[in-house]
Formats: sequence, structure tokens, C-alpha cells
Amino acid sequence: MPDHDQSSFALTAAPPVMIDRRGSMDRDDAIAVRRLDDGWDLTVYVADVASGVARNSTADQEAFQRRESAYGGRRGTAKMLPRPVEERLTLAQGRPCAAMRVRVNVAADGTARECEVDRARLRGAVAMDHQAVADAIADSAHPLHGALREAAALSEVLLARRRDQGALALYDLLSGWATDEDGGLVRLAASERNVAYKVVQECMIAANTALAAWAAQRDLPLLFRNHSVAKVAPPRQVLLDDLDLALADGSPARLEALAQRTLMVMKAAEYAPFMGGHWGLNLPGYVHATSPLRRYADLVVQRVVFHHLDGADDPYTQDELASIAVALNDGARADREAQKDYFKAAAHARDRRAAATDADFSRLDSRGFHAILKRGCKENIATASLADEAARRAAAQQLTALELQLLLLVAGSESWKDARAACLEAVAAAPETAASVLSVHAQVNGLSLAEFADGNQGQSPHTVFSSSASLVVDGTQVSGATRTASTKKAARHQAALSLLARLAELPDPSQDLAAPAPQTTPKKATASPSSQGPSPLMTLNEYAQVRVISGLKFDITGQGPSHMSTFTCHAHAHHEGEQLTGTASAPSKAAAKTRAADLLLKAIDARRQQTHDAA
Repeated sequence: MPDHDQSSFALTAAPPVMIDRRGSMDRDDAIAVRRLDDGWDLTVYVADVASGVARNSTADQEAFQRRESAYGGRRGTAKMLPRPVEERLTLAQGRPCAAMRVRVNVAADGTARECEVDRARLRGAVAMDHQAVADAIADSAHPLHGALREAAALSEVLLARRRDQGALALYDLLSGWATDEDGGLVRLAASERNVAYKVVQECMIAANTALAAWAAQRDLPLLFRNHSVAKVAPPRQVLLDDLDLALADGSPARLEALAQRTLMVMKAAEYAPFMGGHWGLNLPGYVHATSPLRRYADLVVQRVVFHHLDGADDPYTQDELASIAVALNDGARADREAQKDYFKAAAHARDRRAAATDADFSRLDSRGFHAILKRGCKENIATASLADEAARRAAAQQLTALELQLLLLVAGSESWKDARAACLEAVAAAPETAASVLSVHAQVNGLSLAEFADGNQGQSPHTVFSSSASLVVDGTQVSGATRTASTKKAARHQAALSLLARLAELPDPSQDLAAPAPQTTPKKATASPSSQGPSPLMTLNEYAQVRVISGLKFDITGQGPSHMSTFTCHAHAHHEGEQLTGTASAPSKAAAKTRAADLLLKAIDARRQQTHDAA
């Protein structure tokens, strides 16, 4: 069996380094990097577990049941192999260790040119934690400075090559975010936020990739690690751009949102006895082979490789590999669901305690406040301070449609009374929000969306639109009042607001924003410009509310003695980028303002009619 002994290397060589958490007792791999004239020689030594754990032995059966080691979370710390077996087979400093050696010749641009796989005996390996590696790279006097610096340089080249090939790969060690091998964003432990983490990740991915190609060339039947995405996933380049932007922005909320999105669009990678490709890495084939102490799939792969090297028959049939893959995938899926439920229950308990605490909630960011508000509404828990903060955020228009739905249509205890009233008042101030709240309510409860019955009377530009909204809840149709406005959109907003108030069992703040449509038969003109329809001031305010116009203002000046004053009003507004003006004079401010508003309204309606005719 070939040796890697420090004494057998030239002076330019350095011992392999085992990089792991401080105090780790299950060291799967060691890395040795040597600079060449035209690239690097990367050698990864993997603990020989296959020779020490016989198929169908007690240790093998326990490992198969556990599938992989756990470090925290629902399962706590639970090793895949029994402790005595792990201690016997782990790579360790100060003793020779049997290993599988994967040697990859890497070109200067990061391309893997060739791969050799054999058995080896590892001697002289050095155990280091992540911080010790980072310190050695920064310290030119450290005995391993040169070798580790080359390992860091190689990791940068390997990362750049993967990025060029379309892999979803990024590291932001300063903020503690990185992508895992599937391309999902993960939060790094504080001890891993340095260059050593990147060295380990890139070297292991390179070794696993090279071994997959090596096995495929020899038609070895083993477990491949396949990965795909959902049909709704955006194009690869869009995700890459989003990753770049999120890390450049550095916003925790943005990073968390992107992490959740990648989880939603990427399917979990799975094992299979065939090469199905890996989307996150953008590779035709990939295997897990560098952690046989911690993952059962790696142990299976190692057994297949060693049988091939020894000239023995394949240790598994295709059906056996397929059966193992199904068991590993099903177990991983069950673990993910159990872990999700575990963290969900823990989060609910935390938020439940917070909602019942009379604390200062004003300092919470939107995400933290949402979690506590959601638990408080669903379980009708509310201290005075939580209800007051909800009311304050509602008045400041800082609540989302989902939060308004929780407060108006879920929370029901007396302690939420004032906050619910504040929420409806906030929706009334921005009535376009009502439809969004109703939509959220329908989606959350699996209901059909609210329906609107629309109508209109009169001729443009003085058409009066009407609308009423209804929603079927528990088989019963609930309807709001019919509301009118001079635009269809505004009528629907008021109708949705009315329905929302009825569902919330609160006083209805919706309004009719338009008077009845004018008669089509001519009437004798009168002095009041508002006698043939709604007040021009009311109509202008409504136009501003539904954003037909913007920047509405009135400038009034007066001239002459107090008993014979003449007031002039200039009414201004912007419509589709153009400033329109109406100017009028009258003996009183009110009359001048009304006449100016009437002239401005006519100018606006004329522009709207021109646009309508042109269309």
C-alpha cells in the first residue's frame, strides 16, 4: 500500500492537513496541495471505513439506520457509527491510518486534467481547526504557511472555475453566508467564517467531482448524488445575479428572503444508482465519497471503489443500490420534515412567550414583529404593549396585507379591539389595500377570491361607476354595501373596504364617492358649477385619491377693500406628466376655489377624453 510519509517528500512538500472543528473525533479527510509549474497537485485522503465495517455487521446495520451523523438540532449530537468503531477508523494525528487516496491534477485555470484513485497509508498528518489554518496562512513564519497558502490559492481558482461553469457558488465569510453544494444559502458557524472553510469546501467538491468521472469511465455501479430544481425555478443566471446582489447588499432580510426562495425552487438532492446530473453544481455527475465516517452513502461508494481496486466483484447489485438509495432519500426527507416541525414548534413557543410579555416591541424589525404578532393573533394573546404597537404600525401604514388580515379577520379577543379598529381605519385611508387583505384571506383559508358586481351610469366623462364585493365563507355568501365613484377602480376599492368591515364585524367606513349620474336631458343652467353633478372639489379629491392626478393644490389671492374684495384662485394638478391649471375670480374665497376647481376638472376631463378617443 502506498505511503504518504512526510520524510519521503521533497523539501517543497508538506504534510496533509486535517481541517475540522476543534475537538473533532471523526476526521474523515486530509488535504495536501502541491504547486506545479502549470497548476496544482491536489490529494485528498479519505478514512478507510469500508475495510473496518463489514457489510451487514452490527455496526453497518446501525450506520444504515442512522444514515448520517447529526450535530445539533432535533437529534442533538448522534454519530453514525458506534464510538469504538469511529475511534478505530478515524484519521488521527500521530499514527498511520489506512485511507483511500484521490489525487487530482488541476490546471492553472482550475480544470481537472486527470484523476488517480488508490489505497494509501497516511502518515504525518496534522490536525488543525479553521482558525488555526487561517492564522497559518496569514503568518509567513508558520511551518505550513506555504502549503496552506497554495491550498487557499487553489480554492480560489476552483471556485472561479465553478462559477464560470454556471455553479451556484458564493462565499461571504465576513457576513457568515455561503452556498452549500446544492446552491442554497446557508449561515456559517462563527468558527467557520474564514478562508479555511472555503479551502475544505472547494477541495472536497473537486475530489467528489473527479471521483464521479473516474467511476463513470470504469462503469462502476455506485450511488450518485443527483440534484434538480422545480419548474418554477428562475433561469440559472437570474439566481446567480440574485446571489451576487444579495451578498453585495448585505441586508440580513434580503439574504434570508433569498435563502427561503432557493429552498422553495430547488429540490433536495437525492441518491440514485445512476448519473442524473447535479443542477446546483452544474455537473453531469457527482458523488459523495469524502465522509464515510459521517454519511452512509460515502461508505457504500468506498466499498465499490475498493472492490474495483482489488479486482473483486461488485459488492452491490443494481437493485441493492436502488433499495439503499430509496431508504436514504426517504430517511432524509423524514428528517427534514421532523427538523422543520421541531424548529417551528420552538419558534412558536418563543413567540408565544413574547406575545404574552408586556415589553417594548417598537424596536423589533418587521420580521421579528410579524412572528410575534402572528402567534398573538392566532392564539388571541395580546398584552397592552403588543396591541398598542400593532395600532401604531397600522396608523403608520407599516403593516403588510397578511398582518392586517391577521388582526382584522383572525384576532378576536377584547384585548385586540383598539388595534383592530386602528387597522380598519388605516385601510380606509388607503382603500386599495382592502382588496389585498381579502385576497390574502381567501388564499390562507383556501377560499375562492372575492367577486365584484360592477355597473355604471351616465356618459363619459361624467360616468358614475358602482361596485359591490362578496366572498363565500363556510358555504355562505357575505356581501358588502354597493359603493359608487367616478372610476371603476375607486368604486371597487370602497366595495372591498365595505366587505372587509362586514367580515371583521366592525363599523363600515366605506363611502360613496360620487353623486348619481347627471340626467341626459338638458337642464337650465344655474350659477353653481356643481349643480349638474358632484362637487368639482370632491371629484378632484377623488381623482387624487385614485391617482388620476397628482400634486393638487389651490393658490388664492385677494384684492380690493374688505367690503368689495375680489378673490382669485389658481387650481393646479399634474395629469399624465402635464400640469393643468384652472383660474377663476369671485367675491368670496369659497366661490373662487369652486369655480377654479370646476375649470381644472374640465381641463382634466378634456385630456382624459382625448386620450380615450385616441385609444
